[in-house]
Amino acid sequence: MTKALFRSKAQPGIQAACSSHSEFVMPTVFIAIGGICLLQSQGMSQLGATFPVTIAIVTIVSGGLRLGQLMIRGVASNTERDRGSTPRRILLVLAMTVWAFIMPWAGFLLAGLASFVTLMMIAQYKPWTPRRLIGHLISGILLVAFFYGLFALLLNVPLPVGRWWT
Repeated sequence: MTKALFRSKAQPGIQAACSSHSEFVMPTVFIAIGGICLLQSQGMSQLGATFPVTIAIVTIVSGGLRLGQLMIRGVASNTERDRGSTPRRILLVLAMTVWAFIMPWAGFLLAGLASFVTLMMIAQYKPWTPRRLIGHLISGILLVAFFYGLFALLLNVPLPVGRWWT
């Protein structure tokens, strides 16, 4: 699986996080989880199954696309990988935990925007430029609005409004 099926010389392989074979594990796991979710949703009502079926299909398609990308482009092992920043990883987990706890009080929109900005500040390792900051803020607002629209309006998932607003 480390050799690409259709890789051209102009298109380099994908750099693996560690071994080249491990890159195929997670998409396969997500496809399996999506399949299990589809099977479990068979016993639900049509309205109740809308959200799990939609997410399961998106997960299966995404996993399939990633496996296809890995097979077409090939995967190069990364035995001398950069270990990354442990404090940054801890801060990311802490920020997501705080986001989950403040969502009932602040509501989905405010908590989502605040967490996006916080995660963006923690994860950014390149120097900030005005253009990069504006681009990230605009994409954050669009992403939070998209997911609010997807869940609240299209999939009819009740999202926290927030106790501060009521």
